[in-house]
Amino acid sequence: MDNVAQIILGSSIGTSILTGIIAYFFHKKTERFNAEVKNEFEILSRIQNSDLEWKKQSAKLLGQVYIHLNRTRLAFVNYHKLKNYDEFFENEIMYNSNKHIRDSILENGHYIPPEILEEASKLVEHYDVWLVKYHRLRKEQNDKTTVHVYVGPDGVPYPQDAEEKIKAEYIKLFKQIMTNNQSQAPA
Repeated sequence: MDNVAQIILGSSIGTSILTGIIAYFFHKKTERFNAEVKNEFEILSRIQNSDLEWKKQSAKLLGQVYIHLNRTRLAFVNYHKLKNYDEFFENEIMYNSNKHIRDSILENGHYIPPEILEEASKLVEHYDVWLVKYHRLRKEQNDKTTVHVYVGPDGVPYPQDAEEKIKAEYIKLFKQIMTNNQSQAPA
């Protein structure tokens, strides 16, 4: 009987040790798997957060461009009606907004969605030509008789389609950000 007890005891101890070793390896494997899942989740989370952050910065840029495009569009109605050169109006509204739009696009081009890069380039081209003509007429020649600075007749008409696409992209991005913020809000 002693022999049977020793066999059973030895077998139990051996089984316990083997079970412990197997459990240890399964536990380690589960820990590694959980660590990999956590790491993947963190990577995806960083990607999503960086994508959202880029969209926010893009919307910030496009929002500034949007408001200045509207400002010059509304001012153009009055600008076009002027019978005499109005230095304050041209400098304060047309020049400042045209320059702000161009400079914002050039300084923050990395936040312009690829879908509208061509449109942004068209605006930059138009404003470059406008600013050069403005500088030549108003600063170099001190011309106060020319009522308006226009570059359309010089072969660089205002890119209306670019304005519309940029405004539409801003609205799209803004909605995406708001939808994302709402989906992440605590219930």
